[in-house]
Amino acid sequence: MANLIRRLRLWLIERRGRSLGAPTIRFDEREIIAPGRDLDVRYDIWRFLTGVSAFYLPLPPNTYGIVIFPDGTTRNLAGGLHEVRSGLYKLQYVDKHERFDFTAPITEIALDGEILTLRVLVQYRVIDPLIVLKIDRPIETLMENIQSDLAQYVRSHNHADIINPADAEDRGRILQHLIQKHLSRHPLSRAIAISGIEIKEYAGDQDYISQRRSYQIRQREDLFDRAQLDRKKEIERMRAEHKVELEKLNAKAAAESAALRNEILYESQKRDILLDEMRQQSKRRHELVVKAMDAISEAMEHSMYSRNASSEIRNNIKELLAAIGESRPDTGQTAPPGGAAPAQGGAPPAQAGPQTSGNEKIERLTNSLLSLLRTQK
Repeated sequence: MANLIRRLRLWLIERRGRSLGAPTIRFDEREIIAPGRDLDVRYDIWRFLTGVSAFYLPLPPNTYGIVIFPDGTTRNLAGGLHEVRSGLYKLQYVDKHERFDFTAPITEIALDGEILTLRVLVQYRVIDPLIVLKIDRPIETLMENIQSDLAQYVRSHNHADIINPADAEDRGRILQHLIQKHLSRHPLSRAIAISGIEIKEYAGDQDYISQRRSYQIRQREDLFDRAQLDRKKEIERMRAEHKVELEKLNAKAAAESAALRNEILYESQKRDILLDEMRQQSKRRHELVVKAMDAISEAMEHSMYSRNASSEIRNNIKELLAAIGESRPDTGQTAPPGGAAPAQGGAPPAQAGPQTSGNEKIERLTNSLLSLLRTQK
C-alpha cells in the first residue's frame, strides 16, 4: 500500500510538471546563461505520509539544465522527474546551440608593413556547462582572447599569408592558430569549443595596396619579358644548332660527292688505260700473226729444201700454228694496281701476262722459222 501511494505521488508531480510544459528561454546577446524558476520542494503532509519528495525539471531543447542544490553543489540534470530531498533548488539554463558572434574590427600592421583590418565571425558551442557557470563573462572573455590572438597573428605574418579569398588553406591556418591559443587557456577551453571561423571583413591601407598592386604588375611584366627573352634565346640557340647540323650535312654530302666523282674519274681513266693496252696488244698480235703467216707462206713455197731441213721447218710451222691458235685475243680487263676490285657488274679481270707470253712465243717461233729459211737458201 505504501509503495502504491509513493508511485501515485511521483506520478502526480510528473503530471503537474508536464502540464506546465517546457519554458521558452531567451538568451541575451553574448550571454549563454539564463536563470530559471526556483524549484521549491516543500516538506508537507505528503512528504510526511509517503516519504517522497521530488521535482519535475522542464527543459527546452538544445539547453542544459543546471540545478544548484541547497548545499551548494551543482549538477547537470536531464529534463524529467528527479527525486530529491526537501529544499529550495535554483535552476540555471545554459545554451547548447551552435552560436555565432562577430569580433570587433581589428586593425594591425602586418609583418611586411601593411595596415590590415579584420573582422571575424566565430562559431563556438558550450561543451561543459558546469565549468561555464564558474567563469565570469565567458563569451566576452572568449571574444577578447580571439581578438588578441588575431592581432598577434596579423603582426607575425605577411599580408599575403594572412588571407586569400580564393584559398581555403589560409582560413584553415587562422582557425588552427586560434584553436591552439584557445586550448592553452584553462578552464575556458574546457567549457567552450571553437568549431569554425570565417573572415567577413578584410581591408588594407589603400595607398599601400595601390603600391603593392603596381609592384605586382611590374613583377608580372618583368617575368613576362624575361620569359620572352628566354624563349627568344632558346629559338636562336636552336636555329644556330640546326645551322651547324645543316652545314655538317652539306659538308659531308659534298665530301661524299667529291669522293664519288674522284672514284668515277679514276675508274674511267683506268678503263681508258686498259683499253689502250688491249688495243696495243691486239695490234701487236695482229702484226706478229701477219708476219708469222708470211713466214709460213714463204716456207711452203720453197719445195727444194732437203728432207731433214723440211722436217725441221714443218715442226716449226706446226708449233707456230699451235701458238697462234692458243693465243686468242683477250677482251677482258686487267686488274688495277694494288689488287683493286673489278668494276661493278663485270667479270673478274683477265691478266695481261698470258697474252704477252703468247705474243712472245709467236714472235720467237716466227723468227726461228725465218732463220731456218735463210739458212736453207
